Amino acid sequence: MDDSLIHSLLAHSVCCGDMRRWHALPFPGRILVEPGDKVSVGQVWCRGRIRSGVVVVDLPRLLRVSPNEVRRHVAVGFGSTVDEGTVLAGLAGRIRTGKQWLAPSRGMLVDVSPRTGVGVFVRDVRDVALYCRLEGTVTEVDSGEGILVEGRGVSVAAALGSGGRAYGLLRFIESGEAPGSGDEAQPSEILVSPDPLRSDWVRSALEVRAAGIVAPSADPELAASLALAPAIAGLAPPDDGRTTAPIPILLTEGLGFMRMPRVLQAIFRSSIGDAVVIVCTRRPGQSEVVLSEAAAGRVRERPESRTSVRVIGGPHAGTEGLVVNVALDIGRTASGIRANFVEVRQAEGGIVVVPVTNIEVLAGR
Repeated sequence: MDDSLIHSLLAHSVCCGDMRRWHALPFPGRILVEPGDKVSVGQVWCRGRIRSGVVVVDLPRLLRVSPNEVRRHVAVGFGSTVDEGTVLAGLAGRIRTGKQWLAPSRGMLVDVSPRTGVGVFVRDVRDVALYCRLEGTVTEVDSGEGILVEGRGVSVAAALGSGGRAYGLLRFIESGEAPGSGDEAQPSEILVSPDPLRSDWVRSALEVRAAGIVAPSADPELAASLALAPAIAGLAPPDDGRTTAPIPILLTEGLGFMRMPRVLQAIFRSSIGDAVVIVCTRRPGQSEVVLSEAAAGRVRERPESRTSVRVIGGPHAGTEGLVVNVALDIGRTASGIRANFVEVRQAEGGIVVVPVTNIEVLAGR
């Protein structure tokens, strides 16, 4: 198969080579790397603790005192971890009465406002870790903000995503196969499918405990049920009120029934077994798959040449010709997502502009 789409069709959606990725610090934590350190994909760069739930109580109303008197009735130290049922605040001589505030779970009292008397209790804090999503060198460290990593790799931009980030070894599921078929399924893998998503396929991926999913497209109803797209007219939101995907899921092409372009399949197949990262967010232009430095080297080694294609959808379906250029001046949707278009010189003469998702590469041409 001719691989020149890597250099022409996907030139503006596949970044290959030198890359920089800012790793933001979303909560107070201890950064474990320093400028000049070498890091790998999935390496822990920060450890911290985050709140798992906050309880706010109007203590003047509960204790029946004025706001400026509340602090005199606090029974524990601020920031000290206490067990469930511990008296946090209460009036003397009224033990275990309604005029007491008991800890709803293990956690800590973090503040009582001296002005309003409102108390803030944080449920038990849990330890969390943040992981590098690019192999390379740490070039900048800001103790309160995050780190900057520079390295080499391949970034594949995606049209839609939801569910956050996932790390794992890439496994390519061939067309028609299910994630649980054969003896190859391993937990925490990133599963890549060249076919549009189906609900049963997603269920199978959840059953084998996949870390994340990469697919080309999904019909609008399934995308809405997986919280992959904003509210769509005429379609109900998920019954469970979910606002994010059950696991990180990326759609490289978007909504519809589009297969993954063959050149993109080739990029993923070349990375089978490699550690990869998917960043899945519903904000347009910020979802991506990050492949390794080894993948960047394999992509760079492929020669450029003209690509013979057939148009398989749209008004020009059936047309065959050569890709001559990427149409950079068109193709951005109202949501801000860029749609990839190319110019195809028809065999019978003339040039037509078609979406990348509406063409297939002619093998052996």
